[in-house]
Amino acid sequence: MVHSRPQLPSGHGEVLAQPPVSEWRRIVEANQAAADSWSFSIAGISARELRTLARSDALAVAGLFSTRLGVAVEASGDPSAPIIATGHQPDLYHPGVWVKDFMVDRVARSMGASAFDLVVDSDGFDSITVASPCFIPRVERCRHYLALGQADGCYAFAPVPSREDLMTFIESTRTSLSTLSAPAVLHHFSGFAEALMAAAEDADNLAELITFARRRYEAPAGTGYLELPMTLLARTEAFRRFLVGVILDCERFAGAYNDELREYRSVTKTRSAAQPVPDLDVDDWVEVPFWALQGGRRLAVRVRREEGVLCLLAPDGTVTVSLPEDPEAAVAALASSDTIFAPKALALSMFTRMFACDLFIHGVGGGRYDRVTDGIIRRYFGVEPPAYAVASMTLYLPLGAHVTTPEEVSAAKERLNRLDHNPDALLAEVDFDDAAERERALALAEEKSRLVAAIAHADADKKSLGMRIKSVNGELAALLAPLRESFTTELERLTVMQAASDILTDRTYPFCFWDPSEVADKVR
Repeated sequence: MVHSRPQLPSGHGEVLAQPPVSEWRRIVEANQAAADSWSFSIAGISARELRTLARSDALAVAGLFSTRLGVAVEASGDPSAPIIATGHQPDLYHPGVWVKDFMVDRVARSMGASAFDLVVDSDGFDSITVASPCFIPRVERCRHYLALGQADGCYAFAPVPSREDLMTFIESTRTSLSTLSAPAVLHHFSGFAEALMAAAEDADNLAELITFARRRYEAPAGTGYLELPMTLLARTEAFRRFLVGVILDCERFAGAYNDELREYRSVTKTRSAAQPVPDLDVDDWVEVPFWALQGGRRLAVRVRREEGVLCLLAPDGTVTVSLPEDPEAAVAALASSDTIFAPKALALSMFTRMFACDLFIHGVGGGRYDRVTDGIIRRYFGVEPPAYAVASMTLYLPLGAHVTTPEEVSAAKERLNRLDHNPDALLAEVDFDDAAERERALALAEEKSRLVAAIAHADADKKSLGMRIKSVNGELAALLAPLRESFTTELERLTVMQAASDILTDRTYPFCFWDPSEVADKVR
């Protein structure tokens, strides 16, 4: 099937919604009706039973966690009523990601539905940074580090930075923002900084710190959706049953997973075996798309069958958990284990979309890779996947910058190229102070014209004529040297201005540079 690729909105305040928000209610109803017809089973219970359990678990856990946010939220609703969800890593993400939360909140209220944001705190990260434009004295992109990731770590295992580190991060960001011509940006960030410092008193890890701070900063916009950390959802019975179902049937699941990835790469002509995600490794063991979170580390998981027991192996071959092949006993064994098993990207989307909600809102990137998830669902479960929506938004900082376009730079390069190769074509753009120089330039241009005409004859001495044309070009270039200097200076100026424009018109600066009410207004 051919799908149009959603394009990022380019205009300030422009919101992307595909399909349009007006169709989301219909999608919810269609997804519910399709799920009611599912006849397959997972880990000893029907898909419909798992769906009922997952929805109840998700809302219960999200409701309990959300009481710690420090802001007013909606009460956990009836799990049989519609549920709309979105999700992302707990990062200082840009408004294009942030807007999904506002859209989920708005649509859920209009439908009488529950809504949650899935905080993917089980993912790893390199660093948490704020990038900001700054003038020092020319336009630069400055970076300010809130936290650094650890090898095999994840957001949920990262500690809350110390008060001193938080203050260093805040003050360095403030210093950069104070160089801008728009004081509102610094004002908004200062409000977020207050929320961040307050959240540090309540948060147990980095994921909670950023989530608490974001929701408290967002509070004036009146959003009431729930927050649901993945590490808490992973502890629910519903997720454990999904995990057990995949593990017990790991060979067939890996086959469907890898077959779909191969087809995707073939259709899209993707050469990298790591895109959009790597295949599951199948050898004496079978890799499954989950992480084992244990002892502060995040480890890949493989399954090996040994005399009626499924051993879940860490990368070094050690057994993290042993599961009996009976589904009920396996779910109980996971519940008594100290290890948390969290899904990787495609499995996370699969579980959430199929079982925990009626409509999931992706960003543009997530929407692209979930075409693969759709194919795996078809191959493995034998049903049509629930439809999802894609949403994003573009906001630019109010810096009043003149945008120098790539076309302007290309035009300047072309002028310089013409001067080097066809200087005679630019004589009309030149004012000569010396009449003799002008006459000399015109004479050379006329000579070149005759030479070009002559070299086109079949019996022409192309070598000697070509050498003379090159010589004429050189003489013209010497006469036009001041023009070349002017063109070069203009190209350098435009190149610098384009680099500055790229910085000043970047759409990916963090949400804490904008007023949350401005974002809320865009989706009302």
